[in-house]
Amino acid sequence: MKTTFAELLLNFFGNTTNIFATFLRIIFFANWFPKIKNIHPANDCLILGNGPSLNGLIENQKSFIENKSLFCVNFFPTTPYYEELKPAFHIISAPDLWRNNVKESYIEHSKKLYSDIANKTQWGLTLFIPYEARKFKRWKEDIIKNKNITIKYYNITPVEGPRWFRHFFFRKQFGMPRTHNVLIPSLMLSINLGFKNIYLWGADHSWLSEISVDSNNLVLVNQKHFYDESTSKPEPMNKIKEIKKLHEILLKFAYSFQSYFVIKEYAKQVNINIINATPNSFIDAFDRYKMP
Repeated sequence: MKTTFAELLLNFFGNTTNIFATFLRIIFFANWFPKIKNIHPANDCLILGNGPSLNGLIENQKSFIENKSLFCVNFFPTTPYYEELKPAFHIISAPDLWRNNVKESYIEHSKKLYSDIANKTQWGLTLFIPYEARKFKRWKEDIIKNKNITIKYYNITPVEGPRWFRHFFFRKQFGMPRTHNVLIPSLMLSINLGFKNIYLWGADHSWLSEISVDSNNLVLVNQKHFYDESTSKPEPMNKIKEIKKLHEILLKFAYSFQSYFVIKEYAKQVNINIINATPNSFIDAFDRYKMP
């Protein structure tokens, strides 16, 4: 289909706006001197997502883990798998895990997380957490006492604009696609670290079938994880701000799935393969690998 002049004009102004907005975000919110180096620790890594499928994969496919560097995310350290598998990297991205203006229950859950990280980690671990978190104290208090843990800050500044512009700032680590899911920074960080083959487990992303709206027009989402699949229940999405409306939730999900295509494009340019080995995953961006 031939592109019209009006469409070209809209694309031009859209890209110009995105470039300007990205520059402002980087100037005011980003760490200008990121220190995450390409260390080539191994050819392959495996990112352990939070999806319900992770239990079966770990229990039935342990041989697949061999000779791969492991990434875990968010609440993984609160589970027995943490000490069993001893991941080399742990990634945190949810603001409710370090900010103070959240529900008391979320603060208590995050305290448990950081206590477990501090007390259980008896091997070398690199903890990645967004640059914004450096200003908050509650998450650091126990962790900084453990000499096995190295803290690295990364930029979650949304970078938007034409491809050449995005890729330039991705390489400089000034930002990444919108981080509406912890898998997004996990992928970007594993690319920056120099892994050639990045495999995904527990990347179910099957939330669409878990959305409901009650008789009071309250939108509920049952966000099942591998550690609470049998106990989780539908709840409003309101960790920090007001309760989210259906279109806001769907937009957040759309940004996540869109970000995977942006990451796929970037990974291809730097000759890195991303392989989704999660059964029945909703992510349609990456090549699939069927587990035996």
